[in-house]
Amino acid sequence: SNLWAFDKRVPLCKGADVIVFPELFTSGCEMKKRDKEEAMRSKDEVASYYPTVIKRMKKWAKRSGALVIASTIYKEEGKYYNRLLAVYPDGKYEYYDKHNCFKKGSFSPGDRHLTLEWKGIRFSTYICYDLRFPEWSRNQGEYDVAIYIANWPEFRQDDWNRLLRERAIENEAYVVAVNCAGTDLTGLVYRGESCVIAPDGEVRARCRDYWDDVVVHKVCKVHKVRGPLRGALSMAACTAVKHCPKDTRDLMDLINFMNVINSSIFTLLIKPRPVLIASRTGSRKRIAVFVRIVIPG
Repeated sequence: SNLWAFDKRVPLCKGADVIVFPELFTSGCEMKKRDKEEAMRSKDEVASYYPTVIKRMKKWAKRSGALVIASTIYKEEGKYYNRLLAVYPDGKYEYYDKHNCFKKGSFSPGDRHLTLEWKGIRFSTYICYDLRFPEWSRNQGEYDVAIYIANWPEFRQDDWNRLLRERAIENEAYVVAVNCAGTDLTGLVYRGESCVIAPDGEVRARCRDYWDDVVVHKVCKVHKVRGPLRGALSMAACTAVKHCPKDTRDLMDLINFMNVINSSIFTLLIKPRPVLIASRTGSRKRIAVFVRIVIPG
């Protein structure tokens, strides 16, 4: 039934390049069960739909022309994995198995990162509890955007907001965070607060609490450049580039973050667009990049 529900949401993401669903989007949180036997039965049932989930995600990716990201349960040789799938429009896919598992024995940990490039932007993917381990998401220049999908409960929401900002600042990368919202069958309440955070730690877009919400947001990303400016430019939107050394050229791409649909979908529209070529010998320019947030309806 959840697959059918999300099937109706994908058309809302028309024109997007990336569509991101929350952690375990077909079943919700698998942590709070009455006993071990119930947990095993539940995971077995969800895992049995793994081929169906991949088939449906391939359909969504092909139909939308977007990279589709979500996680579900995968079972192999008696072990369960919280597996994030990144499915491309051509039907190919990559996966990431959650490395930092919240409850010992609930899932087997994965042993590798997933960093992928799509339309010129490099993404690194993480799941929920990974957020608490800064060394696991350490950015050594491998990615531009970190994607965190989660089932993060309301009573830990302060940690969610603080840790997301910390990961953005320390890794000098955008953070796209997609959390579920509402109350699940076990009574756990989720506030949501799916958001986009710039590398300076400022929240550029946030969904309303407890609601399915759509936010259209435009931010600026500055590519690292050769020469004296390498690594010296802020990736934050609304940043003024004050000093342009001679013979240095900087290229700014506009990235449109579209349709943050809380508890369901975050979509990302990437449109590279040159903004600046600088500068003449000895000249100094100030460049202002403005951010616009649009909340439909």
